[in-house]
Amino acid sequence: MSITDMMDRLRTAKTTGDEPCIATGNPRVNLKLPSKKVMFTGLDIGTTKICAIVGEIEPSGRVTILGVASTPSQGLRRGVVINLEETVDSIRVAIRKAEDIAQIAVRDVFVGIAGGHIQCHQLTATNDVANPERGITKSDIRRVIDRAIQHQVPPEREVLHQIPQRFIIDDGPIIDPLGFCSRKIGVEVLLVTAAVTSAQNIVRAVSQAGYRVAGIYLEPLASSLAVLKEQEKELGVALIDIGGGTSDVAIWADGAVRYTGVVPFGGDAITEDISKGLKINRYDAENLKKRYGICSANAVDDSETVQAPGALSDKMHTHSRKLLAEIIECRLEEMLMMIKEKIDKLPAYERIYGGVVFTGGTALQQGICELGERVFNKPCKVASPSGLAGLAGVVSSPIYSTGVGLVLYGLEHEREQAFLDGNAFNKIAKRLKSFIDWYG
Repeated sequence: MSITDMMDRLRTAKTTGDEPCIATGNPRVNLKLPSKKVMFTGLDIGTTKICAIVGEIEPSGRVTILGVASTPSQGLRRGVVINLEETVDSIRVAIRKAEDIAQIAVRDVFVGIAGGHIQCHQLTATNDVANPERGITKSDIRRVIDRAIQHQVPPEREVLHQIPQRFIIDDGPIIDPLGFCSRKIGVEVLLVTAAVTSAQNIVRAVSQAGYRVAGIYLEPLASSLAVLKEQEKELGVALIDIGGGTSDVAIWADGAVRYTGVVPFGGDAITEDISKGLKINRYDAENLKKRYGICSANAVDDSETVQAPGALSDKMHTHSRKLLAEIIECRLEEMLMMIKEKIDKLPAYERIYGGVVFTGGTALQQGICELGERVFNKPCKVASPSGLAGLAGVVSSPIYSTGVGLVLYGLEHEREQAFLDGNAFNKIAKRLKSFIDWYG
């Protein structure tokens, strides 16, 4: 049975009338803020941790973080569920902790998705305008988008996002072509797809934990919502979110996302190298990385040492901090080089005038910006969520970028759905409803 058939059967069995959906993720949609307070819950299902964040958004636009909780992630590897029962338990623990802190009951969650199974494609199309003298209509926009997204997606893959990036009329590129006089209209669309089974298993785990998926959003796009300024998106930046199991990339230029990609290595690979190099267990390797790690061996004096128990006993052993730094620098540089090789031949890479923005847990590694500037030959910085109220101090760390972004996406999702009702993008929204496997 296909995902669409299963969804139809499950939806028929539902009596609530609520339908989760995948939104377009269109960065160009500019809509009004809500008329009353609304609450959203973001769920970041990562390789090393599962984080739940409850946020309230006021009509003024003020975002208040009401609850934050995380728990060690069990049952996942590099963003993919490998043990459903353990993943369900971890999700339940994280959300319940956040509920206790926020003192509210969570029903729906916005879930992030990432992993090596994510793929993106640039699609383009051009159509004649039905009546050039009258101007471009919604029907003209619908037709050119329909033509662009006539992309044969293999049955084992499903559409996550179809993001119109810009339109092209006779006078050149434009954000919103509605009403303009032109003989032709063109569109550029970013198509993001995921492995059906990987996405299904994430949604199933959330459902079995007792919650409903209100929407799924690509994690680097969520992190972008939380940490990137609009001027950075316009100028052009590469966001690199280095998590535990994967490093997710989103390239922004001219205010739109131009590329997303994944490198299947993250902070866990560094921890593994430290564990093997110093012959200590992973727990102690992680602690050494966080407390004494640095990305530049040249910045460490030869005489500096660190201590950790041996892998087979509690006896403390002394290790060179310079060796620790060499291990971290070598692995992280290799990961950044893999990212550079993945993106440096893309047309969008030449438009990264603003530089590279690091976020995610590994962005806290001391010296990462200096290493990044050496690899990419571009200015680098570390970014965290900011401008929040409530438990803002708790989430003002690169660790929580995706979770905060998913809360913000909840508002964008709600506004976008209101915008899509009766709008030219309505057909896109309907097509993107086909993929969440929803269990009551």
